[in-house]
Amino acid sequence: MKNSSRCPYCGAAVSSSANYCDSCGTPLKAAAGAPARRRGRTAGRVAVWVFAAVLIAFFGTGVLGGFRVHAGRWPWNPQEAAPAEPADPNRTPGGPEPEQPQGEQPSAPLERYLRSTVTIHVRGEQGSRVGTGFIIDTGGHIVTNAHVVEGHRECVTVIDDNGTTHQGSVAGSDRNRDVALITVPTMARWPDVLSLSDRSVKAGEPVYAWGRTKGSPSKSVLPAEVVETGHARRIEGRYYADLVVFRGAEVTHGSSGGPLLDPATGEVVGIVTAGSDNGLGYAIPIAGEVARLIAQWAQQPLPSGCGEVPAGDATPVVLAAVAPLSGAHGAWGIDLASGVELALRDMEADLLKAGYQVSLARYDDQGQPEVAAEHARSLAYDPGVIGVVGSFTSEATRALAEALSESGLVLVAPTARAEDLLQAGWPHVNRLVAHQARLDSAAAAFARARLNVGAILLLLDGSEEAERRAASFTTAAEIMGLPVAGRVVVSGQVNGSALAAAVRAYAPDALFYAGNSQTGYQAVTALRQAGVDLPVIGGVELYNPAFERTEGSGWRDIYFAHFTQGNDARFMRHFEAILGKPTRGYGMFGYDAARVILEALVSYGEAHPGQVPDRAELAERVRATRGLKGWSTRISFDPATGENQAARVYFFEWVDGRYELQH
Repeated sequence: MKNSSRCPYCGAAVSSSANYCDSCGTPLKAAAGAPARRRGRTAGRVAVWVFAAVLIAFFGTGVLGGFRVHAGRWPWNPQEAAPAEPADPNRTPGGPEPEQPQGEQPSAPLERYLRSTVTIHVRGEQGSRVGTGFIIDTGGHIVTNAHVVEGHRECVTVIDDNGTTHQGSVAGSDRNRDVALITVPTMARWPDVLSLSDRSVKAGEPVYAWGRTKGSPSKSVLPAEVVETGHARRIEGRYYADLVVFRGAEVTHGSSGGPLLDPATGEVVGIVTAGSDNGLGYAIPIAGEVARLIAQWAQQPLPSGCGEVPAGDATPVVLAAVAPLSGAHGAWGIDLASGVELALRDMEADLLKAGYQVSLARYDDQGQPEVAAEHARSLAYDPGVIGVVGSFTSEATRALAEALSESGLVLVAPTARAEDLLQAGWPHVNRLVAHQARLDSAAAAFARARLNVGAILLLLDGSEEAERRAASFTTAAEIMGLPVAGRVVVSGQVNGSALAAAVRAYAPDALFYAGNSQTGYQAVTALRQAGVDLPVIGGVELYNPAFERTEGSGWRDIYFAHFTQGNDARFMRHFEAILGKPTRGYGMFGYDAARVILEALVSYGEAHPGQVPDRAELAERVRATRGLKGWSTRISFDPATGENQAARVYFFEWVDGRYELQH
């Protein structure tokens, strides 16, 4: 290969200009009470527990101090005219920097520990279960708890550090000792593995445990201390005679099966199995009988019976993505559809097991509602189509929903924010993100509770949309006892002195802005230059790259709300490794919308293998989604409306030319 080199982890040939290895996804360029088992991490792709660690290890210089990502900009308000300085669609808002563990770091590289840890997803007679495991050799052997794989049906799903899905078999399991070994052929020759220790730890010794710091949602390898060894306790009907008790890393849902490490050698001394409300964690010691069992299982021949269903035996069905693949929003619509493709690739094995060969059909609505409706009518009459993801804008999504209503074909809207989208009570339509009125209500709550505002003034650009926004904000403000001092309309060329005088006349404590992005930037700039430094709160229109030029004293207290805190670094790496291109920010929304439909199809196929689902029943299964952890948001649909009750609203503040996550 011309101008090629080798991946330092898997040895595959890579281009000298590549950012990640196409084979393994490894980054190639550095930049910088009563115990309760925690085994129910929501069935989803890999959670965000390595987000901070990957950033620290490989991209540490890129986001520290302001959570600023320089790779591009997120087009948060694509419906509006471009601002004076157009947004680069590659930019995503940075997430908060998780608390860093205190104390001595392990001598072996932290990245090795993270890349050796996997998520395990099991479907069994009692429903779905998710836990953790760790890779112990280059033969694709993974150690976890027996209770994680208990009740499995033939195969278990393993998700590696790149976010790639694999199918594995349980090579051995001992319920009494709560240890199991999974064999995953496609993870053979994985470059990072953990060795098992032959020594026993003692009380008072430092260890590193798979868990999280108190108050943080992110799991990682964290410092802890052994409190007690040889502890006997019954946990959820299972008796443990020899537990290691530790403190310092909180054991939460989905942590079962993670490693307990010797910080000096990096070897595994225990398997994390449970946590408690008083902050103590429990682990099974490796040395002795547990290590002997693992070695015995690892020497056995590879188990059979975990193969995929041959494509010829599967029923062909179609998942449709309707989005603008051309025109002003084309780049973003393509990114959204690519996310749908990635979800389909990741779930292919599960779909084949359920008896389905699912293909993706892309439809270009050009950002026009009438074109979206035409595609919807065509899809409605095709009996092989099982669901639709789309569209990008609220107008096109509404046209899709209306045209699909008679057929009952299920639709999941990934990014549409219009408040009235679901007011018709359609049983076939669901939405991932918080609608605009929720953002405005959250802005009122943020002003009242976080900023302690006594009275707020509405600053509008005179548009109909701004009036609707003002109405929803006012209603929320009245409910929470936040007085609205009045309103000032800004239109045309902004006169700074006149605007400042109008604002001062109302003597407010803060301003709420609703309108287009360009006017918002001009109004805030004019007020700051006129000496009005009141807090300004708004929605995505106050994300404007022009604010990056506003460095210096006084340029803060400018807040904007959004339905996401930005791309997950691991999703970005997985997206690029599999699809060969970077995501522009909307891929994870397309991924999650598609996954909701595909999970419902798998569930249907488990009850009716290979049968084309009844559209009404599949829509019911999609609507019944609860607690699904996606890349963009957690997903729990309201049974009556289809709104995502788990969707969150995030607030960012512009501080001297950079934005920082506040809430």
